[in-house]
Amino acid sequence: MIDQLITNLRTAKAVETAAKNERLRIEAEIVKLFAAPVSGEGSHNDEEFVIKWEMTRSVDTDALQNGYDGLNANAQKAFRWKADVDLKQLRALQELDEVAYTQAAQYITSKPAKPSIKLKD
Repeated sequence: MIDQLITNLRTAKAVETAAKNERLRIEAEIVKLFAAPVSGEGSHNDEEFVIKWEMTRSVDTDALQNGYDGLNANAQKAFRWKADVDLKQLRALQELDEVAYTQAAQYITSKPAKPSIKLKD
């Protein structure tokens, strides 16, 4: 039974990959028919579809942390800070420093993630 399920999963993944590649190819063909806005951002609205051009922005966090205090209040508002869990450090705290772990853990919510299956070739 598991052998058939794995075979079916491999087939489904191959079909999914092929469908995704074809979708991306078609989308690229459609996008080639329209000029992107000079600013790099904007949209084209048609009766049946919308093309949206966007810019991806990233922050050099280390440089920002070093220069943050030198920014005026309005410039500081251009950034949001998002805490992230360093799981390796958290697990070390759990074993080595129970007080620190308890302090940190009160700000962390844990919930099960979707199980993943990785096929081996």
